[in-house]
Amino acid sequence: MVCPCPGLFGVLKFPAAVLVFGLLAGACRSEKISAKPQEPVPAEKPREIAPAPVAVPPPAAPPEPKVVDLGGGRLSIGAVTLDRKTREITIPAAVNMREGAVEYVLVGRNGKVHESVFTTDAEASDIHVAALLLGVKPETDLGPENSAAIVRREGAVTIRVEWDRNGPPEKVFLNETVNLSDPTTGTVSATLPSGAWLYNGSRIEPDGVFAATRHASLISIIRDEDSLMNNPSASRDNDEIHIPNAAKLPKQGHPVRIMVQVK
Repeated sequence: MVCPCPGLFGVLKFPAAVLVFGLLAGACRSEKISAKPQEPVPAEKPREIAPAPVAVPPPAAPPEPKVVDLGGGRLSIGAVTLDRKTREITIPAAVNMREGAVEYVLVGRNGKVHESVFTTDAEASDIHVAALLLGVKPETDLGPENSAAIVRREGAVTIRVEWDRNGPPEKVFLNETVNLSDPTTGTVSATLPSGAWLYNGSRIEPDGVFAATRHASLISIIRDEDSLMNNPSASRDNDEIHIPNAAKLPKQGHPVRIMVQVK
């Protein structure tokens, strides 16, 4: 069969060719577009992570005192001994200073040993437990400055020092081991006044630690609420006038016993 319009095939071929060319051109263009290097996408900055809060452990509770019944109304609590009959607490100690200014009569080994007449290995908490077992009622009011404190019977204790020698033990009241001295001339005027000492019982610090344990302050000459016991005389507010009374002390390092009697 002969095509009635022989030119029609040529006409039909031209737009088809144009269409094919257009498709190829588009494909090439798209390859060129896709081949174009992509601009780098800026990396995200790492987010800052706040450090986790550090957990602070609570202060360790002091160990439970080891109490041993010695019979006859006597108990040992750590290194300390108490006697219910005589109402006395015995604290083993040693002479630490025989000269120089002092602010304490007794401190623990990790306390202010550079200004204490005696030192001890006994724990403050053990001494305190012994005092409470004997019925002491701590008097926390140290009174006004530059005046003597009022010592009520419930918080009053009598303290003496004993040590062994050839013959019977030597015994002196604690106040006799400390002199009052003029810091300028060195002239000694007297010893600390005689009488009862104030059992104030220290205090609990904000973090729950017993202050007398932390500072190892046991018997203070100057005003100190952290100490277990305080000198109640008016001289306590002057930290320059107290020195050891060497005439009433054995040699340095000599063992002694601090005897605290609850009224």
